[in-house]
Amino acid sequence: MNLNLFIKGKYTSAVAIILYLAGVYVTSLSIANPVYEMGEGLLFPNADRWFSSALFNHLIAALLSFGGAILLLRINDRFSLIQKHTLLPFIFFLLFQVTSPALSFLCNGNFVAVLLLLLLFIFFGSYQQEKAQPAFLIAIIISTSTIFAPRFFYYIPLFIIGFFQIRYASLKSLMGCLVGIITPFWIGIGLDIIKIDQTVLLLPDFSLQRLLSIPYDNPQLWTVILTLLLGFFSGTSNLYATFNEKRQIRAYNGFINLLSVYTAILLLLDYQNYTFYLPILNAAVAIQSSFLFTNNDKKAIVVLFYLVLTLYIALFTWNLLPI
Repeated sequence: MNLNLFIKGKYTSAVAIILYLAGVYVTSLSIANPVYEMGEGLLFPNADRWFSSALFNHLIAALLSFGGAILLLRINDRFSLIQKHTLLPFIFFLLFQVTSPALSFLCNGNFVAVLLLLLLFIFFGSYQQEKAQPAFLIAIIISTSTIFAPRFFYYIPLFIIGFFQIRYASLKSLMGCLVGIITPFWIGIGLDIIKIDQTVLLLPDFSLQRLLSIPYDNPQLWTVILTLLLGFFSGTSNLYATFNEKRQIRAYNGFINLLSVYTAILLLLDYQNYTFYLPILNAAVAIQSSFLFTNNDKKAIVVLFYLVLTLYIALFTWNLLPI
């Protein structure tokens, strides 16, 4: 079957939305409670504890997933990451989200993934600029988000590395980033809203032992592994595909690859809280895999596309089977 059916199909997005909602509904019948993330925010509890109503939890999570899928399309249209108009980022993100039952509930990861995609508009828009404002905005938004999601603070080093990648790094940008990091804590501690000892929540607590203790018959683990493998294969293939493209396009896609690898490492080190990292990884891999399948119509790639769909559908079914 021709991939254009998925890439530019007239009813593709409508079918994807219907199937996603059907998947969330089936998940709600099989899983009654969300997977709670360990720890708390500096001021507020994690997003998975914001609402007691399961229906409201599913509704907000679905809206965030739709929002993330739409933002992926807008990012591609605005910055030409894939260089072609394609619906695949929308389809892949919803597919990845619905395959993990825990992500059908509201969680920090669903919220932060959308926030990070919004930050990409500021980040990519600062290509070769010499202003401090973009770095300040990115840093202050991430720092402020730690009031409910301290793990988002781990992404500040990623953006600092990204400044060099998109030719934005300068004394102004680095100073703007530093001021943006400090400002929310300076205000919170100064007003005695945040206690100094609470800042220890920002320190990472990683252990590979937790990952090694997960049984291999856990379907969620294999869902994560499949997404990691798809991201690695797509990212590696895209490096060669973009080699002759404009420097700006290479920088954008290079950062998406970096985001995917960086998030994968954090996820493996802190697997106990995979619901935070997985939506971000899903967004990055959605772009990587969309680039691969949109810009390559070889028979082997077409076969791989349908194999990927089949595997995710199988994992979705396995995740919902009684233990």
